[in-house]
Amino acid sequence: MKKLFAFTMIVCVYLNAIAGNHYLASTGNDSNTGTSSVSPWKTITKLNTITYSPGDTVFFHSGDTFRGAVLVNQSGNLASKVIFTSYGLGNKPIISGANSVTGWTTSGAYYQASSTQTVINFFVNDKEQILARYPDEGSYLTVDVATNNYLQDASLTSFSAAVLNASQVCVHTAEWSWEKSKISSSTGNKIVYLTPTLQIPTANYGYFLYDDTTYLTTSKEWKYDATALKIYYKPSSGNPNTLNCEATVRPYGISLASSVSNITIRNIAFEKQASSGISISDSTNQNILIDDCYFAHQYISGVDVQGENIEIKNSYFREIDGFAIYINQKGFKANIHHNTFRNNGGFRNSGIGQEINLSAIRGSYFVDSCHIHHNDIDSVGYCGIAMDGQHNLIERNIIRHAMLINNDGAALKSYGVNSKYNIFKNNFVSSSDGNTDGTPSGVHFITPAIYFDFDVSYCTIQENTIYDRAQKGIFLNAGTNHNTVIGNIVYGGNYSIDYNGVPNPFHLTAMDGMTVKNNSFFAKDPNAYIIRMIDNTGGYFHGIIDSNYYFQPYNAAKYALIMPSTDYTFLQWKTTGLDQNTKRSFVNWTLPTSHDTLIMNQTDNIVTINLGTSKYLDLDSNVVCGNIILQPYTSKILIKTPAFCLLTGINENMNGQLSAIIYPNPFSSWATLEITNGEITDYELTLFDLFGKELKKYKTHNRKTEIARDDLPNGMYFYLIKSNKQFISSGKLILQ
Repeated sequence: MKKLFAFTMIVCVYLNAIAGNHYLASTGNDSNTGTSSVSPWKTITKLNTITYSPGDTVFFHSGDTFRGAVLVNQSGNLASKVIFTSYGLGNKPIISGANSVTGWTTSGAYYQASSTQTVINFFVNDKEQILARYPDEGSYLTVDVATNNYLQDASLTSFSAAVLNASQVCVHTAEWSWEKSKISSSTGNKIVYLTPTLQIPTANYGYFLYDDTTYLTTSKEWKYDATALKIYYKPSSGNPNTLNCEATVRPYGISLASSVSNITIRNIAFEKQASSGISISDSTNQNILIDDCYFAHQYISGVDVQGENIEIKNSYFREIDGFAIYINQKGFKANIHHNTFRNNGGFRNSGIGQEINLSAIRGSYFVDSCHIHHNDIDSVGYCGIAMDGQHNLIERNIIRHAMLINNDGAALKSYGVNSKYNIFKNNFVSSSDGNTDGTPSGVHFITPAIYFDFDVSYCTIQENTIYDRAQKGIFLNAGTNHNTVIGNIVYGGNYSIDYNGVPNPFHLTAMDGMTVKNNSFFAKDPNAYIIRMIDNTGGYFHGIIDSNYYFQPYNAAKYALIMPSTDYTFLQWKTTGLDQNTKRSFVNWTLPTSHDTLIMNQTDNIVTINLGTSKYLDLDSNVVCGNIILQPYTSKILIKTPAFCLLTGINENMNGQLSAIIYPNPFSSWATLEITNGEITDYELTLFDLFGKELKKYKTHNRKTEIARDDLPNGMYFYLIKSNKQFISSGKLILQ
């Protein structure tokens, strides 16, 4: 064994010794050796001629742009990976899928320039331009009748067949999808799709036509003519020869062939690829690390992931048209963490143009055992994180402004019978209410923050925080079963939690066996319900609902809504046998009054938050003074009172002379106020309601004084005891 180990070490040392370094720089020359920074190659074309060995490192010079696509056909090994990285000072080197476009000339109302390579996308000064469309951006035509293969619209009769047959169409086929296709033929008010749509839109759904020169009427629009090999462009102002114009023409930045494994890609920028910045294209790829990279303006995806043990970390994804990260097909044990996502999925007719398009992180139906954590997502067209498959852990992510294009989806979503044993835990979701543009007027899907769609089972929604939203918090759709919703905070929204028990003919499993416990559901509007339930027969059973906090301080009548129109107060709701151990609001107020506050910890550290001198109550009506400690990625709702925290305990005193107690507490008719320490003197007790209104005042100089309830209703009150205007004690008093 010792000899074998020694031999193995010698082999590893030998392999490392012959491992090669390959350098590229914009000032290089492909006739150089390429083996040092003083003799670099110039082009990716030259790089693609080499054969990689374990331990090889490819260095791209920082600050340079390399226009090409790197194809990797050989693997590293676990001890000696093949590495792609940078050298020198400056910004990350850019691998670009675009060519510079120059030589613009005028052509009527727009400019034209040549491109012998097919143009997929077009940018000016690093901003994506609009592929010429009708009607212009922000407006839509509407469907009269449609199938998967065609649509009809009376307004199409005003277009020539030649124009329509040269166009593409993008149709809002459902509230969760915009689908696109070339038009194969047209007749009168009818256009036929070259590619059938997956969904069939009903009447009055929106669509638009695009990709014909006749639509080139508005600034920032462009069109590529594959026959004339010309790009046509209408700038906002000025001459495009004075602008930085780039046309996307290459499919990927780095592509790993089948079975290629043990690769590291670090500190490189990828921009403007027609398909993916990095393509990990096969389930046989393993042990790929992408670290500290930058992705922008890819047409399909920033990273297309298949294979096993793919790690993507510390990277930045900006303005990618389709998916920022797509875990495709048999992705297994992907670890995606500490990445930043900004403004992705911004164009309805970009990306793959189908119903799963436009998400920041998308895990397809068969992914397994992935860990998605510590990602910061802001502004995305569809879902922030949509993870199907099994045994995936989605935790400690922050998602803001998801669902900017569609409205049937969620910031966090899982779908389908194959989605089992997934955990969504300690995530924060805000400002993701959906977009109904292009949908028929009337009732729309209500966008949730967290969404278990048809038939998801044995999954968990745990300790997430949902806030700053007008739409519903958690949605359990038809056929979902044996899922657990525990310890979450839903702060605002029109429904905190929504059950859809309606049987669906395409999803045969009945809703069954849910567990919803220990959640805090807090309404921020008088018209909001804590719970909505579409309840019916057909095997439906919601499961356990208990030990939650239901707070509707604006409207005591609106705790639950059983569809179609039955309202329940909290006590009526409990007569159903549900929520026997749940606590309801002990406060009430009217708009614009609001005494509640949400305190959050969106870090990995245990934090202590200073509350100042104000006295707060938690949802158990316990007094909270001074500081509050929050565990990582958790939050807490507190009720602010008009009282102040002057002491560490309610029975202490500042001057050390007097202390007092009130007992029994709670009480129903009479209580006793007793001075327990110090010399007897004149003192007074003042009683306040929760909003600081003075209700009663008692003055005495006896050691014991009886306090009468009088006409005070049941509830919680605050008291303040003073002697000669000096504080003695304060606390809460409960009448029952």
